[in-house]
Amino acid sequence: MFSNDELKALIAGEMIGAIYPYSSRNELEVEHYLKRLVAELKREKIQVIEVPANFGSGYASYFEWCCYEDEHVTVYEDEDTRTVEIEGLAVAISRLAPVVLIGRMNRSDTYLKDGKSLNGGRTFFSQPSDLHIEPAFRLLVQRLERLFMKYQYTILRTEDVSCPIPFQADIPTTLREKRDYLVWDAIFYWED
Repeated sequence: MFSNDELKALIAGEMIGAIYPYSSRNELEVEHYLKRLVAELKREKIQVIEVPANFGSGYASYFEWCCYEDEHVTVYEDEDTRTVEIEGLAVAISRLAPVVLIGRMNRSDTYLKDGKSLNGGRTFFSQPSDLHIEPAFRLLVQRLERLFMKYQYTILRTEDVSCPIPFQADIPTTLREKRDYLVWDAIFYWED
């Protein structure tokens, strides 16, 4: 999918791609471009939770969204708390190239009755095995793929990201050890 030179450019934090907004070489333009896609997802009744930029610290070479439909939300309440559990899809969108990964996601958030957040958690999206999607989510993944392709993104598959990097590299990532780098890490890395 990517040449060695392209992978090296991505590791160095360089934008690649001949289509807008990646051709602009400006990450802010990519962010603005994605706002239109978020609006379209919401019009399609697909809920989107945007994970905070760079996960609250460091630098991430990608944006991560939690996408789901209302039918996959379960709410549990007791006298003190309200817990919202969401099953859906994690979407990683590269800041540096027009590519996307889509995989499973679970999220749980607990709130006090006054609305204050008590705690929360979600599955961490970082392994090729995370790209396996159960049949219950096939329709949602197809809808997401169509929308991302409309915006000229390539949907990466397990075989595109699961092989080892074919050269020596030093990737600024907390997601995997140097000896275990995959093509995934050249494209989607998080430096804390």
